[in-house]
Amino acid sequence: MSLSTPKYLTRETAEEAIDTALIMVAGESSPLKRCFNSLFPQCHITVLVPGMESHHLEDILKWPNFPIHAVSLCERSIGQSIWKHRYDEIAKCKALQLWADRNDDGTGSIPHLLFSEDTPYWGGVKRKGIVVACSGFHPWFDKMISGIIADIMIGLAHDAYENDSARVSDDFLS
Repeated sequence: MSLSTPKYLTRETAEEAIDTALIMVAGESSPLKRCFNSLFPQCHITVLVPGMESHHLEDILKWPNFPIHAVSLCERSIGQSIWKHRYDEIAKCKALQLWADRNDDGTGSIPHLLFSEDTPYWGGVKRKGIVVACSGFHPWFDKMISGIIADIMIGLAHDAYENDSARVSDDFLS
């Protein structure tokens, strides 16, 4: 099954957002670098966006029942050789919990919605259809980094939309 993802949320956008966020919080000139000390660099970040089956003329018969699926747009592992835990599996589990609304983007897990293989850890965000989860730091830093990444992605996508020449043409749907 081929899934279409949002036009202005690309893998490159996600990678740029991750790079920028990590420089902002743990780069050499970051005032927050002191918060990460021995924790950096070791984490995993995953980004999920909505995906829909491709739009074909015959699909109009399914309208408005197009199922939305989670699509892994981008993942990044940092310092995997020194990991003490399976940060990639934890981040993916956080992301799926956020995607399915089994985690409320708050500061704790929701015990009555945890499945047997779920992580009880929090530390990710669901913003305007984008899910970003980070694992490897304290949960409040995982959440902060995830939020920065999501907000950068939203800003970059909006900027791409505003600068898209097709947006001002007569046929935006092409």
